[in-house]
Amino acid sequence: MRIPAGATAFLVSGLVGVAVSCGGTNPASPAPNPTPVSFRVETFRSGLNFPVTLAFAPDGRLFFNELDTGNVRIIENGQLLPTPFATLPVETNGERGLLGLTFDPNFATNRYVYVFYSDRNLANQRLVRFTDVANNGTLQTVIADNLPSTSVHNGGNIGFGRDGKLYVTIGDNTDAANSQNPDSVSGKILRYNPDGTLPPDNPFGSNRAAFNLGLRNSFDFTFHPATGTIYASENGVNCDDEINRIVPGGNYGWRPGYPCGDTDPRFIPPLIRFTPVIAPTGITFYTGTVFPQFQNSLFLVDFNTGRVRRFVVDENNQGRIVSSEVVVDGGLGQLLDIVQGPDGFLYFSSTSAIHRIVPQ
Repeated sequence: MRIPAGATAFLVSGLVGVAVSCGGTNPASPAPNPTPVSFRVETFRSGLNFPVTLAFAPDGRLFFNELDTGNVRIIENGQLLPTPFATLPVETNGERGLLGLTFDPNFATNRYVYVFYSDRNLANQRLVRFTDVANNGTLQTVIADNLPSTSVHNGGNIGFGRDGKLYVTIGDNTDAANSQNPDSVSGKILRYNPDGTLPPDNPFGSNRAAFNLGLRNSFDFTFHPATGTIYASENGVNCDDEINRIVPGGNYGWRPGYPCGDTDPRFIPPLIRFTPVIAPTGITFYTGTVFPQFQNSLFLVDFNTGRVRRFVVDENNQGRIVSSEVVVDGGLGQLLDIVQGPDGFLYFSSTSAIHRIVPQ
């Protein structure tokens, strides 16, 4: 998209947040009550060009996509490298552009980097793979082609699950009926083998890429650290922005005539709804040790309010949200993505900078 009880107050770089702690010991359940570490927000890198997607390589380099230029960029040892890793011919109309970015689970040996983009020459969207050679993307290989492209509802984020499969979000391409059709790739999260072939155990059959039904436009997704279950941000129309817990074959209810606050029992309800809408974008789980109070928490950023939100979820209870808080209450612009760095800090991007949450 372009994007479209007992709480304690603390100060975060001049912004007010709320600290919440919860009980539990199972890694799929809320974390025990840890001693919280105070934190602040700092700007990691400014003067950037719409860093829509962030991804840390296993060796610590920070890769990011520039939405409109088609450049995949690298920050190494805190410095922005002058030469892009790769440049792709992107269509920039509407929500199109350079969208998804992820690393192969075996990156240390095969050096594979995957990128999803809207191709201006072919009028479609493509998933391609590069081989990293000394910070240069080489041997471009098409993994999935002819994926639908319209000016809105493109999805376009990608990531590898614990099963080694490659997952891709695709919006409904402005036709809600697509979301309920298992033969259409639109309005779903798709599941591929790393080479672009379809896994035989896909929930709607070996000839269908669909992993689920009934999404409108999931901007981003992440995997629960204990179970690997997908949690996805979802953009509604003028109501019901959501966080969804995605299960194989699940149907999340987006369809023609969708009613706000939908309670139809045929469909899986969201974990949370946001009305008025916030345009949720990046989403990730925190698994580091720098901030013990954040352990296994789900973080979400949004475009409309520029907030960083934290959710404590109980994966043993179908992802029920136990508590939530606003960690950064705006003031840094429209937010795009959030990831955990190898240093245990949380990095998040706005339209012109990358910021990070660090110890106070």
